[in-house]
Amino acid sequence: MKLEGKVAFITGGCSGFGYETLKMLLDHGAKVGIADIQEEKGEQIVKDFGNDNVVFIKTDVTDSEQVRVAIETTYEKFGALHITLNSAGIMGVSHTATKSHFLDFQFHRKCMDINVNGTIYSSAYSAKYMSKNDPVNERGEKGVIINVSSIAATLAGRGFVSYGCSKGAINGMTLPMARDLGRFGIRVLNIAPTIFKTEMAAVMPEAYIKRYEKTVPLGRSGEPDDFAKLVKTCIENGYLNGVSLQITGGTIPSYE
Repeated sequence: MKLEGKVAFITGGCSGFGYETLKMLLDHGAKVGIADIQEEKGEQIVKDFGNDNVVFIKTDVTDSEQVRVAIETTYEKFGALHITLNSAGIMGVSHTATKSHFLDFQFHRKCMDINVNGTIYSSAYSAKYMSKNDPVNERGEKGVIINVSSIAATLAGRGFVSYGCSKGAINGMTLPMARDLGRFGIRVLNIAPTIFKTEMAAVMPEAYIKRYEKTVPLGRSGEPDDFAKLVKTCIENGYLNGVSLQITGGTIPSYE
């Protein structure tokens, strides 16, 4: 699928992977709807890139009705929906149990609600609207949904039980979604990154980041544009479907 003239929807589009992908899509001639809780940032993005190219909808992705409205607004403004990136998410540390600590159930529920349920709501409503499209090429493509999990889905370290659980669920939903939607010309993929230089990673201790980077053969954390380039590949390669693509620089994180 070519990017020019297509319509995309991004959850968490005001920062991190979502914002970097937004810029990439606009550079290649797409229109973009952003669903994010960060209202001030969203309004500034519309000012920066223009109301003709971007629409912002303040959205709590844990509320399925708000997600539906955001996707419907994007569809009605631009007349179609071809690409969805589910990049809204949270990360946090909560150990299962120690002598002085017990799993934070409130954080666990929040992590699952944003990371898992938010992805499911966005994917389901995106598929509904993508199915209305005419095929964009002779291969019958109508759309592509790209989920975002993490290397923590399979290799989470200590203290990441809730985060790893939520990202593992995203890995697990991708293939059955692809099998459900392939007959309608809709592909579903998942990207599983490791540590990148985003706002989310910025809260990690510097010593942890430096220790991690020593395990990376390339000697660095990922740059946000590395992620956006993989999104572009996922969109353009019409035979990528139902798989999780790791983007890790060749590292395997330690258990620490």
